[in-house]
Amino acid sequence: RIMADKIINTFQQRRQLQQAFAALDETHTEAELIAAARAIVHQFPADLVLATLLTFLDTPKSQIRGGLGHVAALLPPDETTVALQNEIANRRNSSQSRITAAVLLERFLGHAIPAGIISDLQDTNEVAFQSLREAIEEATRNRTVLLDYVTQLRQTEPAVAIMVMDLLARLPATDHVPLLRLIAQDDRPEVAGIAIQRLVTLSDTDAAKNAARALHTLRFALPPELAEQAARGLRKLQFGGTVYHPPETIPWRALVGPADPGGNQSVWFVRRTPGAEGLGTLLGLVVNSRAGILQMFAGETIPSEHLPPAHGQGELVVVNVGAGQPATMLETAFDYGRWLVQQALQAHWQGKAVTALPGEHKLYGDLLWEYAAPQIDPAVAAYFAPTPSSHGDATEGAPDPALTGDLIGAAEALLAMPIMQNWLRRNPILVNMLELPENRLPN
Repeated sequence: RIMADKIINTFQQRRQLQQAFAALDETHTEAELIAAARAIVHQFPADLVLATLLTFLDTPKSQIRGGLGHVAALLPPDETTVALQNEIANRRNSSQSRITAAVLLERFLGHAIPAGIISDLQDTNEVAFQSLREAIEEATRNRTVLLDYVTQLRQTEPAVAIMVMDLLARLPATDHVPLLRLIAQDDRPEVAGIAIQRLVTLSDTDAAKNAARALHTLRFALPPELAEQAARGLRKLQFGGTVYHPPETIPWRALVGPADPGGNQSVWFVRRTPGAEGLGTLLGLVVNSRAGILQMFAGETIPSEHLPPAHGQGELVVVNVGAGQPATMLETAFDYGRWLVQQALQAHWQGKAVTALPGEHKLYGDLLWEYAAPQIDPAVAAYFAPTPSSHGDATEGAPDPALTGDLIGAAEALLAMPIMQNWLRRNPILVNMLELPENRLPN
């Protein structure tokens, strides 16, 4: 009787597992897919989950294959790795099963596939193509998948990146643009340049408008030489009849925080997410005009009630920066916020940045740069222009001397206040930069 109950229970579990794996195809977002994968691993024995996963390797449905990857990543790694390697090596399995196993092993478990065990497959690029196709399909639900993909691609030789761009020819033209835009921001100029060229070649396809938008955004997101190549490519598309018109309606708000003693400043951009009722998008950056973009975070599915409430420009806004900690920011013009980001980008192009450009800017930057170039009041820009050094050598682009004198005088008066002494004492680099008189130095 006990044995019979075990058999029945195991049979019921297998049937429930089959249904749970099949239901992966019914999820609508990447978050739902991951949650479903976690539920499978949490509810059923690991050995039974792994055995059932292997039976789904030949599925033609890419969303289920993506779910298999998330499940595999949560199972005991040693047993899962061996099981997938055996599936790949077994030549009696279908090509689809072996390729799926290879993709799971590479993408989700981080193991390279020995060429010998897949050398008999008809197309040796098939594993790479399926991984590419699934990344692009998953990115329609979660764009961060593409960032993970190109981050891994950056760790390979340039020839591999070029091969991936060649494989795009097997997919619809509209699927090319998101990935090419990211590869165009590769820090290897030869790779980035080819990606820009591939965007230009889409001029005669139904992806021409999307390619034009991507090239327009890249003008702001690339160092000068590559930005000029993107601008030339955009002009070629225009000559061919594809003209990009930046959106005139701007749904974004911008918030800026006070600069800290090191010159680091938070800049937030907020909007309601198009087509998603009750959700909003928040892009948050920490910028420094001398050190570059130091950090960035982004979310496109943030409940509206968690976003900073709208205020008029020039008004102070109290926001939650995490762990219940409040901070005060200033509601300002969208273009001013973008201009601050643009100034920080210059540090990257000039080789002065203290860290690499965050991947989030590469991924979400198109949301900021699809508009016309940021324009701010020249009087405001003058306050941020380079100032003459204390050694008397003029700096190109220095503001009017009268303005400089007013600004320096106001800064000196502020720093002379007793309350500022601790602020300066904690930042000796700033003290040296300001070159204050002896009687103004902190004790």
